[in-house]
Amino acid sequence: MRKRKTACICAAALLLAGCAKSPENDIVIQKNTEALVSKAEQEEENRKPLAENKEQAPERYTWSYDNKDGTLHVEADADVTLPEAETIPMYRLSCTGFSQEEVTGIYDYLFQGRETYTVEGSDFTKEKCEERIVKLRRRLEELEQDTENDPEYIEQEKQTAQMEIDDLTAQYDSLPEESQIRKIPVDSTLTDKTWQVLRGEESVEETYLGLDCQSDQNDFLAVNNTPVDSPGWPNLSYRKQGKYNYMPDGGITVTPQEADEKKSAELTYSYEEAKSLADGVFAAAGVEVNLVEAKLLTGYTESGSEEDDTLSIDQSDDYTAFRFYYTRVVDGTPVAATTSSEVPDDDTALTWPYEKITVDVTEAGIQQVDWDSPVALNETVANDVPILSFDDAKAVFEELAPLSHEGELERFSDEYTSAKMDIKVTQVRLGLMRVKNDGSKREGLYVPTWIFYGSKAMTFHSDYPEMAEEERDWTNEEDTPWIVLAVNAVDGTVIDQVEGY
Repeated sequence: MRKRKTACICAAALLLAGCAKSPENDIVIQKNTEALVSKAEQEEENRKPLAENKEQAPERYTWSYDNKDGTLHVEADADVTLPEAETIPMYRLSCTGFSQEEVTGIYDYLFQGRETYTVEGSDFTKEKCEERIVKLRRRLEELEQDTENDPEYIEQEKQTAQMEIDDLTAQYDSLPEESQIRKIPVDSTLTDKTWQVLRGEESVEETYLGLDCQSDQNDFLAVNNTPVDSPGWPNLSYRKQGKYNYMPDGGITVTPQEADEKKSAELTYSYEEAKSLADGVFAAAGVEVNLVEAKLLTGYTESGSEEDDTLSIDQSDDYTAFRFYYTRVVDGTPVAATTSSEVPDDDTALTWPYEKITVDVTEAGIQQVDWDSPVALNETVANDVPILSFDDAKAVFEELAPLSHEGELERFSDEYTSAKMDIKVTQVRLGLMRVKNDGSKREGLYVPTWIFYGSKAMTFHSDYPEMAEEERDWTNEEDTPWIVLAVNAVDGTVIDQVEGY
């Protein structure tokens, strides 16, 4: 489901014209990527090569801001990191999926020579059908005796259970006596897959290259190379059964030393051993990456079944997994990383999330790999792009960060609800960030960008009369790595991480 996008900075500036100094021009605007291309090789008075910027950039950036209402606090205490390379490039790119060589390398590394297969057929037999019908009839009996729940809820549950019994009874005679499951041996070869896609009001079948396979050690790999004009986006996921399951967000950010001090004894790998395992995925794929952040995670276990309403989830308090967040490196320059899952509200545009790469290491070894929206470099625009200095980027940040976040606060406040926001900037990195082209296809540019990473926490208080006292205050925190603001180092505009321009 699509989330509502964050208000863009130019809108925030208009909303808050009376609260803070407005910029002379709109900063977040639809980027003309060809205009950026034309500037890529033009050295201007305020734009110098990376080598010169390295001499001028500070090692650390500190800054603090509080608005007059006391609802917004921005604190910057951050290392300033520039690429080790002597030049920074600009590239045309597209989101076309994984190459066969990358998939084969990852497959070989994860499965370590084990045989893999895909499953065809169904194991739903007459016996399993009978077992399900017995459970549903038992559920009906329980509902008949239920005096605690709302009668309307009970009636709806009874109708649902009876409908399923009727459906199972109708198909019983056509079911086989024995399982029809068949294991079809497969290797790492990408093959044609099909899926149904809605084009306008018509559903059409599309073909793409993909892979689905599993082994007898309870692990599986899925690769989907959906095309650049398709509603879906390319992704790769690997899962292995471990003692615990893990949520897609959360955890605590740790240094290597903190990780080894805080991890549970159940997590038998040290930080360095776990990172070496995770790094091996990308070495096998032949893709250069940079570690952006490492976290420790708590897991959970499930017992019972959703089918008979007995599912129970037990959360552990111990840190039993490492999660490593990576980003691609291009010509020695890391690409921006963000955990933002917000997407534009425009239903006519294709969804194009930023490339996200995570690896989870548990007592089972590599338990999860998630790699979304991999990019392919199509053409070099320039090898040594002149860029704005850190001082210029800092000036944009200090003017626009308050405006953008005050605008967000105003969106979440009304006569009953008040909100406060605490922003912390913990890293400033010069890297590459994707700017998308106009049009429907997932194509764009890698543009040199000053990226202000950090955290965002919003605290709310509600005076709605209907709310219970214990529900009136709550806090929402964004999962890190989080981009507080990204300043295009070519033209000084802000790159909106939701809109992608």
